[in-house]
Amino acid sequence: MKRISHRHHRPTEARIREIDQLNRTLIACPACDSVWERPALAPNEKARCKTCHTTILTNKHRSAERTVAFMVASLLLYAVAISFPFMRMERSGLSNQISVIDAVAILANNSMVILALICAALILVFPLLRIILLLFVGLSLFRKQSTARPHALSFRLAQKLEPWTMAEIFMIGVIVSLVKVGKLADIYLGPAFWGMAALIVIMAFGASAVCRDTIWHDIRSAP
Repeated sequence: MKRISHRHHRPTEARIREIDQLNRTLIACPACDSVWERPALAPNEKARCKTCHTTILTNKHRSAERTVAFMVASLLLYAVAISFPFMRMERSGLSNQISVIDAVAILANNSMVILALICAALILVFPLLRIILLLFVGLSLFRKQSTARPHALSFRLAQKLEPWTMAEIFMIGVIVSLVKVGKLADIYLGPAFWGMAALIVIMAFGASAVCRDTIWHDIRSAP
């Protein structure tokens, strides 16, 4: 029996232009895969699939400007969250305080290096990287200085990082621990705790401000 080999060829420039033209004129529903003509939307207007009524297209007003504002605020709050004490515990005249970085270092020093690396990535590295990427894309689009390829890669990476930024999971774990430890010692929440809490809220608003379709349209229109 003859063996059939499958070869993957890079798409030609003509094929890339054809796909780009289809993306500009058609849109597929992510829920039911129905394909529709891409409508022209007014600011803050939404388009829904006629089959399953899922929102398939939005046009958020001033998406780039709002994204930049939220990411700048997130960057400042991130600096607060890692630079100041997270909490302080007191009991019988003894006091001890800890920061987010100290928590990761304690895990590493207690032979839990892998767990320390995972926590550092999910709580510190990935959120910061996503903030920087969205700030880079939003600021360049706002200033009309975007270049298609690097900004497409940056925005795609920022979207892939979204489910892996788990600062809110960390905060939930902290709150659960506070409930259990609160009866054993006096606990005082530091600036980093409130900075982390505010960072989670601001990043949630920032995620809602990002209009993926508008940003992809601006990136495709870039030179």
